[in-house]
Amino acid sequence: MAKTKVTFRTVRVSDGDWKILADYPESEQREITGFTSKADADDWMNGDRKIAWLRSQGYAK
Repeated sequence: MAKTKVTFRTVRVSDGDWKILADYPESEQREITGFTSKADADDWMNGDRKIAWLRSQGYAK
């Protein structure tokens, strides 16, 4: 069985308000909010918090 690939995009909502959109194949898009800058969102994407979030969603071990 092929692994499900979740893709992430960083989106600027307004000054000091960023979010990450998680796209799931054949499922609804999810939003991860609460980022104050692109750097903050990038840190989330490149760090352990992304893996922890994927685990909480059932997409990583």
